[in-house]
Amino acid sequence: MTAQQNRVRSTTIHDVAARARVSIATVSLALRGDPRCAASTVTRVKEAAIALHYVPNHVARSLRRSSTEVITLVIPDIGNPVYVAMSKVIQQVARNRGYRLSLVSSDSERGEELHAVDGLARRQADGLIICSLRPDAPLLLALETASAPVCVIGRVPEGAGVDNVRVDSELGVALGVAHFVASGRTRIGFVNGALGTVPATARLEGFARALEDHDLHFQPSLVTHDEFSLEGGYAGADALLQCHPDLNAIFCANDVMAIGALRHIRERGRRVPEDIAVIGMDDIAEGRVCTPTLTSVSLEAERRGTIAAQLLFERLEQPDLPSRRVTVQPRLVIRESSPEVFA
Repeated sequence: MTAQQNRVRSTTIHDVAARARVSIATVSLALRGDPRCAASTVTRVKEAAIALHYVPNHVARSLRRSSTEVITLVIPDIGNPVYVAMSKVIQQVARNRGYRLSLVSSDSERGEELHAVDGLARRQADGLIICSLRPDAPLLLALETASAPVCVIGRVPEGAGVDNVRVDSELGVALGVAHFVASGRTRIGFVNGALGTVPATARLEGFARALEDHDLHFQPSLVTHDEFSLEGGYAGADALLQCHPDLNAIFCANDVMAIGALRHIRERGRRVPEDIAVIGMDDIAEGRVCTPTLTSVSLEAERRGTIAAQLLFERLEQPDLPSRRVTVQPRLVIRESSPEVFA
């Protein structure tokens, strides 16, 4: 193999982007002649591609002779049980279609997410399902211009040119707040996820609106923000109860945080649900066996995963389908941490 042949085979879109000092999404657009790219940018990208002997994505696709029989799933955190459940159902759908699943835990790093998209151009997989907590403009552009089918689980902007499966999490928060109010709990705090993430933003909007719908006053001090983790839930409950010791209900942005909040409440010598009721979101298996068992808003993770896999395989078979969006409705699952009626 000659040195030039080796370069042709090993050069990726990342190399071109680095040489041209642009994003990989911009490289893709420039090589396609997209009018959104300035002429000077197109020239710089093309010069970088020529210098590196890069084969553009559309040429690589034309050279494709067979399927990899692999799809990639990108999740933010492999330690979160909700993503484990989602991964299992997607893997089952893939297996039924004769495909294998390649799993990437991105830890919400954009570089990892973009690398997975670039893997489509390098023919590492036939399609991609991605859950991103921060789908910013560069990632969305990369997804919209990807060289193979993509489906996003989670909220994306209106008009995004990708298949999308989402859940109405604002409604989910409203279901929880309505349950608290109906059972006589109106001093409600909210342990939310990390600022800047799409789920945390949507759930905060849902919480503020739900309080307003029940004529309850929203105060910023009723909300804490932390990681979607046991530690985040523990710290969030601590911060809320230090500021508002009279709270009689806490809503948590996911079940893992809620289990952390339960621990802190017990350590304070408070009882659940007698003193403080707790509701989480996701309806993970661990919430069904903790003490007390956890009332939760199910966000139908397994259903969302199944739908996303079905959409992806439909697009593999019919690439010219218009972009589709499916919204899944949440449901409240009542257990011991917030029963129907309090003593």
